Amino acid sequence: MLLTRKRTGRAAGGELTASAVRGAHAAASGVMDRRAFLKRSGIGVGAAGLAAGAGTMVSIERARAADPAAGGARKIEKKRTVCTHCSVGCAIDAVVENGVWVRQEPVFDSPINLGAHCAKGAAIREHGHGEHRLKSPMKLVDGQYRKISWEQALKEVTERLAELKKASGPDSVFFVGSSKHNNEQAYLLRKFVSFFGTNNCDHQARICHSTTVAGVANTWGYGAMTNSYNDMQNTKCALYIGSNAAEAHPVSMLHMLHAKETGAKLIVVDPRFTRTAAKADEFVRLRSGSDIPFLFGVMHHIFKNGWEDKKYIEDRVWGMEKVRDEALKVWTPDKVEEACGVPEAQVYKVAEMMAKNRPSTIVWCMGQTQHTTGNAVVRASCLLQLVLGNVGVSGGGTNIFRGHDNVQGATDVGPNPDSLPGYYGLAAGSWKHFASAWGVDYEWIKAQFAPGMMEKSGTTVSRWVDAVLENSDLIDQEHNVKGMVFWGHAPNSQTRGLEMKKALDRLELLVVIDPHPSATAAMAAMPGDAGDLNPKRAVYLLPAATQFETAGSCTASNRSIQWREQVIEPLWESMSDHAIMQAFAERLGFGEQLSKQYKKVTFKKHGVEWNEPAVEDILREINRS
Repeated sequence: MLLTRKRTGRAAGGELTASAVRGAHAAASGVMDRRAFLKRSGIGVGAAGLAAGAGTMVSIERARAADPAAGGARKIEKKRTVCTHCSVGCAIDAVVENGVWVRQEPVFDSPINLGAHCAKGAAIREHGHGEHRLKSPMKLVDGQYRKISWEQALKEVTERLAELKKASGPDSVFFVGSSKHNNEQAYLLRKFVSFFGTNNCDHQARICHSTTVAGVANTWGYGAMTNSYNDMQNTKCALYIGSNAAEAHPVSMLHMLHAKETGAKLIVVDPRFTRTAAKADEFVRLRSGSDIPFLFGVMHHIFKNGWEDKKYIEDRVWGMEKVRDEALKVWTPDKVEEACGVPEAQVYKVAEMMAKNRPSTIVWCMGQTQHTTGNAVVRASCLLQLVLGNVGVSGGGTNIFRGHDNVQGATDVGPNPDSLPGYYGLAAGSWKHFASAWGVDYEWIKAQFAPGMMEKSGTTVSRWVDAVLENSDLIDQEHNVKGMVFWGHAPNSQTRGLEMKKALDRLELLVVIDPHPSATAAMAAMPGDAGDLNPKRAVYLLPAATQFETAGSCTASNRSIQWREQVIEPLWESMSDHAIMQAFAERLGFGEQLSKQYKKVTFKKHGVEWNEPAVEDILREINRS
């Protein structure tokens, strides 16, 4: 503490108070915190001033004051977690003081981020302490959201779910899961939905990368990124088409820039000159939506000049002669230029760079997948890598950057409408396998479903609007969808906004479970056409904890699985997603079956007795199944 020059024992600015002396002593002893400094030095402000100027600071200081360490000592811990902004999987060490997340450090021994942060990751603490969190259960009453208790929310929501199931069958409810859930929560939600008796469940991967999963799987058997981020340093040439990684996946660019330092070439194909393009050795501006003509144009020059890997194709690839005919006879340079606006000389240059700098890799993201022809674009990208013999080699492969932090993991084990965890289909044999893994009777699970629906794919998140609005005779289930549970997902990434608003108004039950009041909540509260509003409709918002308030594993784009430690306790009245799933299951009559093989932590909080399943036990069940 800085004191002004004293005269006869007094500070020039006034008397040194006893609190200031205590503050100086505390600072000298190393236990001074910022609040104590402000308060004891006489320049602190009142609670009202703090609330006006720094709302987050008020929350942090209240949390600290509510949990003082014995004897006033500071308890500082370091918790290892993973950034949730994108799918790169950057590791973060969160520094926690007396239960409050006060700062963070990038992890230098992480092979993914190598001690780096991007601008988004540097602000990740705000997910835990941000001021826009949903703080308590809410119910929409007369157009306004009003606070209710957890007991009331759990009771009313599960009663409405049970009523819908009894009156219109289990398929009258659609569950939208989340790629923000950790693997264990995503897996448990698929199990929960199965025990409710429906395959009507999906998550964000349907919108972002379902075309990738299908296109890559149709080419060589499974739909995922083939190599790893740090393996990109081994490439000699990289083709980015449909990816602006410098902005969308900034830390992934570290590995490409390292590769450039050792001579690798970077080609960027994009309608826009992006920040990624600014680092390119060759930037190709093509007409939006013309990715397939361009890729086949590249293959045309590869085949024409004999640059294909003939031995690789002979040993490992079936049907390449048909691709060769298509590339040579259909996608001639004049047709390619007509379709995508790229001159022949530049297409030739790209083909030569890819062929003469091997291993070469190809990178894409949603610039490929979110076309109406997304599946075919993905197939064309995979075919190019097979032509060059780049699949199954270090520095090659198809590097497919996902969107959310656990899109890959949620796709692997989570709520997919056409498969069970691990991409098991919906055939009877798959259900019997999981009945055994879950420790329940197959016939009991079958009895929860409507007749004939257990082995039939459910509605997708991209078509739930039709399941609500379409004539029931034209949808492949007995009744329309009348209840929606948005569990860590918002519909603002989807088109058909007017129809979506109409569908939300027509529901009888809408439940939003999220750390933040999402676009779903906002759309539900907006006035609708009188003819669309359902007088029976009930809307609830339930505060879920973030991934920093629970533990669990997540799978990055390159299929690296990492474990997140719990950084802080759930803030306000938020609860972990798996605790909410168990609470729902207990009130719906299958709580015992859902967590039969898990240890549970029982505690009373917010007026409710919770039985939270142990995340580690859920992971053990995933491993067994």
